[in-house]
Amino acid sequence: MAELRLTMTAEARNVLTDLLRLIAPAAARVSVNRAKIPGNDAEIASFWTETLSSQAAEEARLLATAFANAKGEPAVIVLKNDGQAFAFLRALSAVRIALRELVFADVPDAALESSELLDDESLPTEKRHALACYSCFGLLQQSLIHQLDPEAFD
Repeated sequence: MAELRLTMTAEARNVLTDLLRLIAPAAARVSVNRAKIPGNDAEIASFWTETLSSQAAEEARLLATAFANAKGEPAVIVLKNDGQAFAFLRALSAVRIALRELVFADVPDAALESSELLDDESLPTEKRHALACYSCFGLLQQSLIHQLDPEAFD
């Protein structure tokens, strides 16, 4: 069982939840587009596309629901088993990749992965929220990976 402690305000969790609802369909599309779906059989390609899209959408819902239902100060998200934890991790990854490709395509990786952009007052509010989500989800990924595999970062 994995636990993620969200040391953020309820307002910040609401912003993340709203952003997740907006980005979830795009994250599912990006997941499907990045997959190496075999193209030599239309029926198999269609099945893979539908399955991946459905799985990505379900994982995005899991993520949004987890944030919306997190309770306490700090709020805690409890992932009941490894399967749920890996689904949560995939959803975090899909959202970060979608944000990377759709919102921050013009930003170099080094700048995106550092927190210096968060201090850039010239960024529009929506882009600042997206960047905060990107950064927060990166930290959650690290925490979750460490819980699933404590030696991952050694």
